[in-house]
Amino acid sequence: MRLVEEQVSLGPRVPGTTAHDHLLEILENRMRPLATETMRQEFRVTFRGHSVACANLVGVFRAAHTAGGPILLGSHFDTRPRADRETDPARRESPIPGANDGGSGTAVIQHMLEWLSRQRLRRDVLVAFFDAEDLGNIDGNEFSIGAEWCACHPPWGQALAEVVVLDMVGGRGMVFDIDAHIFLFPAEKRLTLEVFRLGSSQGWPPFTRSKPQRLKYIISDHHPFARKGIPSCLLIDMDYPEWHTQEDTPQAMSSTSLGITEAALSLYVSRFQA
Repeated sequence: MRLVEEQVSLGPRVPGTTAHDHLLEILENRMRPLATETMRQEFRVTFRGHSVACANLVGVFRAAHTAGGPILLGSHFDTRPRADRETDPARRESPIPGANDGGSGTAVIQHMLEWLSRQRLRRDVLVAFFDAEDLGNIDGNEFSIGAEWCACHPPWGQALAEVVVLDMVGGRGMVFDIDAHIFLFPAEKRLTLEVFRLGSSQGWPPFTRSKPQRLKYIISDHHPFARKGIPSCLLIDMDYPEWHTQEDTPQAMSSTSLGITEAALSLYVSRFQA
């Protein structure tokens, strides 16, 4: 939760802002001493009449004995420049704080970096902080621009074996949704069912509890990889009440939800112990 609060204290991390660039530097400074290698995937987007510099930050944690392609763990670190779901029109054009949407997955993966550096695995693990996820439907942009760039330009030229993406994983009473695109992409269905079985086997409520309309068509940073036939899984709770509002703050979140998400991701990675 402290890592969420740190991000929010910088201000909204919208591409082209000082807060965005500062967070990218913080993430890189924390990743570089722990990962075997780090790289920035730089690209530009057109936003509000300007060409804006963006970058995915990717680190690789090399396996002790490689047996199979790398897995990628990802989350977007940027935040949305407008609050589409605000009931007050006067508040809609201000950027959201992005505690859960942008901050939660970034915090969980940051918190795992040291643990990842100590593991002896049979697969390389790539960690990606994706940029420009939340510019969708603004100035003609699509969602998940940074993840699309990564999927089309695989880091270090490595074909990815599996991808797990976190997005809004810190809400109170969280129950994970299931992306309905699994019925279009068999590889996405296989990995999603596998990850959900792991979570359910531990009795973790975000995996075991039910809710109405849990199956939703969701475009997030897993989607560009799923479209390419790469097994991909998204962990997200779309029913977070503060989504795309000015109330998306740490006070609306749950440290328990963050902890369960990290435990589930660690359990997933541990399957590849050497």
